[in-house]
Amino acid sequence: MSKYQKYSFELTFLTALSNWQRGWNENQDTRRDLADKLVASSSHLPLKFRCCNEFCFRKRFLVEGEIVKLLLKDDLFEGIGSWTTKRSVLNGFKTTLRPESKFFIIFKHKPLAGEVILNVNTLWKDPSFIQAIEEMEENDSELVKPLNNFKDLQGEVILRSTLKGSEIDQLQGMSSEFDEICDLGSVPLEEREALSISYAKNPNGILINTPILASRKATRNAIDKTIALWKLSVALRRKIYAISHVVHPNDLKHRL
Repeated sequence: MSKYQKYSFELTFLTALSNWQRGWNENQDTRRDLADKLVASSSHLPLKFRCCNEFCFRKRFLVEGEIVKLLLKDDLFEGIGSWTTKRSVLNGFKTTLRPESKFFIIFKHKPLAGEVILNVNTLWKDPSFIQAIEEMEENDSELVKPLNNFKDLQGEVILRSTLKGSEIDQLQGMSSEFDEICDLGSVPLEEREALSISYAKNPNGILINTPILASRKATRNAIDKTIALWKLSVALRRKIYAISHVVHPNDLKHRL
């Protein structure tokens, strides 16, 4: 019997959590493997470590096809994912831009029964968990590093993660390049320099090709208008559904 078992925190669980917090460098196959091990090793823990009564937040870049289930079906299951009870943590989490996506979305969600895999905040309030970490550090200081680095500072709550368009809190995006915008508006080449100068002098103008965090009201208005546009056009809706995101089987197996 492992010396960690007397604290209800077996070495397999502590290792799984440590590896999860170490990360996977955006390799989704690695993430799924780490998620499987974390789910399996934490399922026996007391309910107080597997529940959350606070709102949780998640910052997420969207890729092609995901927006369909998110907005039209209000249901984009993504497998096991990390959320936070501390919204301010999202400010420094991940980059603001990615080559494949010009915007990210912040979700706000109150976890339902059974969705919480692990509430890291409550772990660090438990003396037996802290004692198990201290003993683990004596035997393997390298393995315990991610646990001690993060502790409860990130307010992490690990969920069976379903993203919903109705739970979008804010979005941040950026416009296209100036010439691309002019092309969309059919602005003649000879008029663009004057337009650029005029726009640069406008104190109320929105910055071009610069990340902008929309207000909650503006975010909701943009989403509602997009959904209304899609629903009005049957042909457009068919095209949209044709590229709809398919959940990976190894993520889907974690859905309730």
